[in-house]
Amino acid sequence: MAPLASALLAGMAACTAVVPEPSSPVSASVQPSISGHPASSVASHRLGLGEELDIASFPREVSGTTLEFVSDGSAILYSSSRAPDAGPESAPDLWRYEPGAAEPTLVWRNPERDHSIVKIAGDIGTTAFVEMPITGERAWNLWLVPEPGAEAILLDRHPGDDGVSSLVPSIAVRDSLVAWTAFDRGPDGPVSQLLIARAPAWEPTLLQQRRAAEAELWLPSVYGGRMAYTEVGYSPERSTDERRVFLLDLTDPAAEPLRLDASGRATMPLILGDTVLWKETDPGFNMFNWGRMVACRLPDCDPEPISIAPQEAVNYPSIGERFVAWWGRDAFAFGIYDLERGQARLIEIYPGESGDNVLRPHVADSLLVWLFVDASDPDAARSELRYTFLPMAGGDRLDD
Repeated sequence: MAPLASALLAGMAACTAVVPEPSSPVSASVQPSISGHPASSVASHRLGLGEELDIASFPREVSGTTLEFVSDGSAILYSSSRAPDAGPESAPDLWRYEPGAAEPTLVWRNPERDHSIVKIAGDIGTTAFVEMPITGERAWNLWLVPEPGAEAILLDRHPGDDGVSSLVPSIAVRDSLVAWTAFDRGPDGPVSQLLIARAPAWEPTLLQQRRAAEAELWLPSVYGGRMAYTEVGYSPERSTDERRVFLLDLTDPAAEPLRLDASGRATMPLILGDTVLWKETDPGFNMFNWGRMVACRLPDCDPEPISIAPQEAVNYPSIGERFVAWWGRDAFAFGIYDLERGQARLIEIYPGESGDNVLRPHVADSLLVWLFVDASDPDAARSELRYTFLPMAGGDRLDD
């Protein structure tokens, strides 16, 4: 199996260097054209909410081998190796597929063909992404495409210093704002930073900074002038850490951030209106390990666990206008959380012997996308992106 395909099936991405000049967007016709392929073969496994949904597929022969993908609420954004000159190990280009369109569009062609796009975030056409070389250099570049058809803007880059962590930025995009965390050189050693850029100038603004030896800033989420983010504080010998979720008022960034959690094991926050959710891992586990979800309502924020059924543990949550999705540790079971009903909703269950897997679900607005993998033949695993539009707030069915 090619290295890129292996990374795809493992649900993992890689990191990167050299800063290319911004390139103009390119439209590309992709054959065969698609308007959404019904995923009818899985209908017999649908339950609950899944029986209400029209699920379509984005076949791999059209998308190419996909490395990173997200929903931006109106389209699927993804990096792919489908260009003939991409090579079997890289996914250098950014693509956008709007459900119902005849074909996907090439948003950004990377002039560095040995790079891969390893992180993407978007909101209704505004897209930020991280690309880096696959050859192992300590480097990454963070780009922004403000709207479809616009030229890419370089927002940030790794300084190239050996002492600065090469972990790629975590990114959030909402309306006319991009937020990210990154490591950089500082006056007294490496630092961890929290930054934003706003339209129309898109000039980076530093909001928070910590000495990386003492603390790190991660995983911003933005909604309505407020930001939730994670701060990881380390003991002097870095043998233990405490993970805290904070709320920042973006209309007054000089104000003191408000801590929301009480556990010291909180990470991956999401904010929607007055609701804030985050993941909590078991004591002693890394913040990127599997965990369980809690939620609270502002302004008081009394955290309470929420159901993650049919899962026992989840990771990398995302939030739409009504539903919360996450990666499930059990890839044979697929469910999401309904904020309006306050309960978990089941979509699909597959028998273990089928080899069918649901990986890396992601939701924005009402568009949910995930990777479907048929691993019944380990030597010829088949994968494709699948997607559906979820019920709007106030309606249990799409046509309510």
